[in-house]
Amino acid sequence: MHSIQGDNATSPEIPPQIDLLLSRLAAIVESSDDAIISKDLNGCITSWNQGAQRLFGYTAQEMIGQPVQRLIPKDRCDEEPRILERLRLGQRIDHYETVRQRKDGTMIDISLSVSPIKDRGGRIVGASKVAREISERKQGERDLANLVEALPIAVYTTDAEGRITRYNQAAVDLWGSRPVLGVTRWCGSWRVYWPDGRPVPLTACPLAQCFRLNHPIRGLETIIERPDGTRVPVAPHPTPLRNAAGELVGGVDVLMDLTERKRAERQLQESAAELERCIMERTHELLLSQERLRALASELTLTEQRERRRLAAELHDYLAQLVVASRLRLSQALSRVQDETASAALTNVDGMLDQALTYTRSLVAELSPHILYQFGLSKSLVWLGERMKQHALEVTVKTDSTAFTLPDDQAVLLFQSVRELLFNIVKHARTDRAVITINVDEQRELWICVEDEGVGFDVPELTEGKDSRGKFGLLSIRERMETLGGECELSAAPGAGTVAILRLPLSGSVAASPFTPPSPPSHAPAAASQDPARRIRIVLVDDHAMVRQGLRSILDSYADLIVVGEGADGQDAVGMVRLLRPDVVIMDVNLPLIDGIEATRIVSREFPSLAVIGISVRNDPQVHVAMTEAGAVAFLPKESAAGQLYETILRHCPVTSL
Repeated sequence: MHSIQGDNATSPEIPPQIDLLLSRLAAIVESSDDAIISKDLNGCITSWNQGAQRLFGYTAQEMIGQPVQRLIPKDRCDEEPRILERLRLGQRIDHYETVRQRKDGTMIDISLSVSPIKDRGGRIVGASKVAREISERKQGERDLANLVEALPIAVYTTDAEGRITRYNQAAVDLWGSRPVLGVTRWCGSWRVYWPDGRPVPLTACPLAQCFRLNHPIRGLETIIERPDGTRVPVAPHPTPLRNAAGELVGGVDVLMDLTERKRAERQLQESAAELERCIMERTHELLLSQERLRALASELTLTEQRERRRLAAELHDYLAQLVVASRLRLSQALSRVQDETASAALTNVDGMLDQALTYTRSLVAELSPHILYQFGLSKSLVWLGERMKQHALEVTVKTDSTAFTLPDDQAVLLFQSVRELLFNIVKHARTDRAVITINVDEQRELWICVEDEGVGFDVPELTEGKDSRGKFGLLSIRERMETLGGECELSAAPGAGTVAILRLPLSGSVAASPFTPPSPPSHAPAAASQDPARRIRIVLVDDHAMVRQGLRSILDSYADLIVVGEGADGQDAVGMVRLLRPDVVIMDVNLPLIDGIEATRIVSREFPSLAVIGISVRNDPQVHVAMTEAGAVAFLPKESAAGQLYETILRHCPVTSL
């Protein structure tokens, strides 16, 4: 108001409308937060509002008529003449940032805008200044500059042309040189390469891309070549800078030195490679150890089975045969004893011997199933299924007609695996039924499937969980199958039953060919003539002398029978039949060289009218069936020979037919 009233004191009377407008303008100026000052062309202050008083600390009375130099620090006295010169030329000064001194002597940062004031004739008579304090902003800029300077990574800014306008010391250390502000350009002032060594074209450098696309660029890596030729890998992070109107005015870039990271990556890669090598070596050692453990486990299993087989053979060849021979002798003695008390005592002893023989057979079967070695895996699994009835498990065995043979070690391990699977069903499946399926596919791979419809289990828990239910047995089966070169696949789910599949390649395995002894020479002696007394001619074959003697003593007690030859193995049996042409052959099943089943097959094929009666300590149905299929007319357990052998001979070869 001071300025307006003073400027118009000598003017003609002002119209009311203009006076009202000037009053409003004065009120606006007076109430402004910014300092609004007017001065003449000599630099003397002509108006001073409340904003100026708050900013500089002087009242209007103290400043009107005073030179503006009163507010300018001594080191900036040259600013005012330049400002006045520009005003006389009619130029406007916008947002000129400078420093001014307050009444209390403190310095403040201000942003100054200066506009020329003209009279009604258009002559410049003074100037209007608007000053705004920017101390906080300047302090913030200084703080930011200090912060940027203290950063351990390179930071710099550029104008819209890419000329560097500001940078910190970390940038100088990274570049290896100090740029010239406003002159040095980022793109083109240093040699820049892509990580693969290709030079980066000026138009493709990250900052140029940032300006062209007008958005930040991330995820690139480049290599800076310093003046001394050394190269530094960096990750640039250029970001465009825009003014209030959204126009591009420059950019800020952060260059992260990747040297240490790259070194760490190389060390990590080297460490990883070394670790991988150690792991491979350790894995190889573990695999070798695992293979050795598997081989050891397999050998232990086979050793156990060999020992079981040896013990079973001892029990069969000695104890069982001794019991059978004792019963044969006892049966002869019973037929001659007249005393009832003695006869009853001997009968009681015979019963105990029968129990001993039954127990021995059971023990032999548990130790080592002879059927596995004599008839192969398929029939032994049928036999095993029958045996499981003793454990309240009904097992159905399904086999196809494809013939296959296995080495004893493979057959034993597969048999034991199936046996353990069945006992797992008995213990844990809560079912009384199971199915075994045996077949050979077109690739000559043996498949044995053991399945049930029991409660099932969670397969992952078998190796990961704490439930040890059947764990050792199932894992042991897997180990055995891998040792054999096969696999064990388990499929189960709670409430959905269990399926276990054992697979084993049969490459190299061929169906067994029966032993065929040489044909009799053309000059073989003629068959012996029939006995004048018309007795039945018998060849007795058994590898146990005591049993053979017992059987012969029984046969010799009948006048219509005559033993014309005795043999201890299958080859003896075939040779004597060819030489002696008997009517009957009493053939033990378990014989050395050629077993009794194969020997029966040979002599029955060559002499169809010959009656072969099979005998054995074992009375398994499979043995009976095998002898019958080979050509035997009958089969008797050895302990039954005393009471049934004679009638069996007469039934199949009556004396009247001779």
